[in-house]
Amino acid sequence: MDRLYFKDKNDCSKEIALYPHTTWKGTRLYDGDSKTEYRSETAYLTPSHLYFSSNDRPAMNMVLDLKYIVLVEEEVGNILKSSKIILHLLPCVSEQHSKPYARSSASFIKLAFSDSVLSNFKTCIQKHLLERAWEKNTENSSTSHSAPMAFRSGIVGIERRLQEKVESNSSSIQVAFQDMKNLIDMAKDMVHLANVMSNKIKDRHGDISDDETVKFKSYLLSLGIEDPVTRNACSSSDMFCQHLAKEIATFLLRPISDSGGFMSLSDAYCRVNRARGFELLSPEDFFQACNYMEQLNLPLTFRKFESGVLVLQLQSEANSQLEKDTETLLQARQKLTAFDVSQEFGISIVLAAECLYTMERKGVVCRDDTVRGLLFYHNEFSSRTQIIC
Repeated sequence: MDRLYFKDKNDCSKEIALYPHTTWKGTRLYDGDSKTEYRSETAYLTPSHLYFSSNDRPAMNMVLDLKYIVLVEEEVGNILKSSKIILHLLPCVSEQHSKPYARSSASFIKLAFSDSVLSNFKTCIQKHLLERAWEKNTENSSTSHSAPMAFRSGIVGIERRLQEKVESNSSSIQVAFQDMKNLIDMAKDMVHLANVMSNKIKDRHGDISDDETVKFKSYLLSLGIEDPVTRNACSSSDMFCQHLAKEIATFLLRPISDSGGFMSLSDAYCRVNRARGFELLSPEDFFQACNYMEQLNLPLTFRKFESGVLVLQLQSEANSQLEKDTETLLQARQKLTAFDVSQEFGISIVLAAECLYTMERKGVVCRDDTVRGLLFYHNEFSSRTQIIC
């Protein structure tokens, strides 16, 4: 903004009237990337100057000599920011006029327009820069010789910086894609290794200790799914959901068995997507696939609790081994919270709470809602009623 200067409005009006010009209203100025207080200017473009007029300055206009402009760029806007024209400028050599900014660290200014106005302004100003009408002014012959040299020098500098920026970005993109390719190749090797390890465990089960078997299995669970089902490989949406349901059931059977026979649908979705790597599933596809599990008689089934919580559970645990284990734990501890059940069986607190609510509805436990939290106790009334009967 230190390349702009103030000039008497009457003098500007005479020049604007003398030469053909184009007008744009509602223009906003930026000093580099920073907003300025000049938010609603009327811009007048002549063959030699760019004028900015405002009702806030009844006596003065701001002026930018076109000879300072070395490059014009377009910054297309979106729903969050307006479209802009970027004017890259030569260093200021004149200190004769008062200026809106005495000093500025930015080597460019931005003008904000609507999308339709932006292209029109860019076309007009580039036309004037090519014609270079200010060099034909004999009154400024002393400066007209140095201006082209400064202009060409500025152009060379700008082009050099832009070229360096393009080369730097291109190099970064190539490195990023190379790293991604290496990561994919490494993941394939790891999955292949997992299959080899799995087969060895099956073939040599007697020669491997229980601790080693557990460790190997934990490695396998973290490596992911070797050949995930994709929609493109299936002839119909139903077939895709059926194959996906089988994949989910196979992958989650062990983790769900180890966590008491239940897993919340959100946890299951995160585990499967993490294992699929780049072939991510949408929540809708995952939900639809889970609905096919009971129909396909898979070892896992989809269940919705009365509270609305969605889970995957073992097909064989319809009567819930988790509830039996929770009742055994309750007898040992006398009282339980959802956090206690969660910590003991390695399940989420939401799922632990649902287990306790289900046992409450069955009359196995009763609650005590206190300022210390929600506690569950064994239902002594239920057991005494059974003894009396």
